[in-house]
Amino acid sequence: MSDAQSVVLQGNMRRAVLEMAIACEIAAMQALFSPSTQFGAAYGHLAGKGKVNVKVIDLIDSAAKTVLKRSFKEDEKIHYDNIDHIFRCRNQAAHKGKLTYKDKGVEHSVDKSTLSVWWDSALILLE
Repeated sequence: MSDAQSVVLQGNMRRAVLEMAIACEIAAMQALFSPSTQFGAAYGHLAGKGKVNVKVIDLIDSAAKTVLKRSFKEDEKIHYDNIDHIFRCRNQAAHKGKLTYKDKGVEHSVDKSTLSVWWDSALILLE
C-alpha cells in the first residue's frame, strides 16, 4: 500500500491501482495460504507452476468463509464491491492502459476521489 501511496503522490493513478490490487492479493493469499501449512505449501507449489487461477474476489468471499468462517463480502459488502472494482480497473489498466472499470455494464472513469474510497476499502481488507 505504501507503493500505491507513493505513486499517487507522483500523479500516476494507473500504477496506484496496480499497486493496490497487488497489496490486496498478497494479503488474501497470506491470510488463506500460509506457507507453513501443508495446504499452503501445496498451493504455493501449484501456483508457482501456473496450475492455479483463483480470483482474489473469490478468495475473500467463499474461500475465506470455508477457511476463516467469515466472508469479506458478507461482512463488508460495500468494501467488497470496491475491492472488486479495484481488480476490474486493474485488468483494464494492465491490459488496455485504461483507468476505467465496468459495473453493471456501465463504464466508470477512475479519479483521485475514487482511489481514496478504494484506499479505505483496501485498508479494511488488510485489517
